[in-house]
Amino acid sequence: MAKVSAPTGIIAIKNPDKEFHETWDDKVIGEKILHRHPMNIPHPFRAVLIGTPGSGKTTIAINLIMYQKPHFERVVVIHVDGHYTKEYDAVGSYELLETIPSADWWDGELKTLAILDDIPFKYLDSKQQKNLDRLFGYVSTHKNVSVIGTAQEGFSIPAVPRRCANLWVLWKAKDWDSFGRIAKRAGLTKDDLFDLMRRFGKQDSLWIDYTIDTPYPLRKNGINIIELPSEEQRPTTKRIKN
Repeated sequence: MAKVSAPTGIIAIKNPDKEFHETWDDKVIGEKILHRHPMNIPHPFRAVLIGTPGSGKTTIAINLIMYQKPHFERVVVIHVDGHYTKEYDAVGSYELLETIPSADWWDGELKTLAILDDIPFKYLDSKQQKNLDRLFGYVSTHKNVSVIGTAQEGFSIPAVPRRCANLWVLWKAKDWDSFGRIAKRAGLTKDDLFDLMRRFGKQDSLWIDYTIDTPYPLRKNGINIIELPSEEQRPTTKRIKN
């Protein structure tokens, strides 16, 4: 009788709840290789956009919708003044809510994007905080939902969304200390971050991408790839003027 050898490593097992997950892999059609566009972030992603009013957060959110292929089949905008905002009319059909739904509300059938537009995170009650945490965690990865959260300053982002986010888009700000941990995860020191942003205009954004196997971990305005400086080129701390 043949001897059966035991497995020597972890056996990969497909999760049926995650069959909708996309990757950065190139597609081959005939003899043509199609590269995924840098702004076509693999679904489901969890993006946090931090910038002052007028910096361009809504523009970036809409661009992430426009570049998404396959397209989102459902877009849900959560806005505290939902009945008054028309910022997202450019995306066509979308649902407008004023509170964050519970995990049961998301059916998982359609490829969905949820946008949390400048939600006052620090004033959420316990129920809304729980719904927020579940949206960035379980709902996103198991129920076919990408999430974009926008905020005016980094310190307002709660712990769970901060840990779950795999795409950060940052504009010049006064609270640079709140960006320190984000930059560190991308291999940036605070000095690197200061030096990069010093060369940016007010409308320019720094993209820090942690999506799995991303070919674009660090970029300017979503498309322009940024190379990290060598140790010899790393700057000393510089103050950024807003």
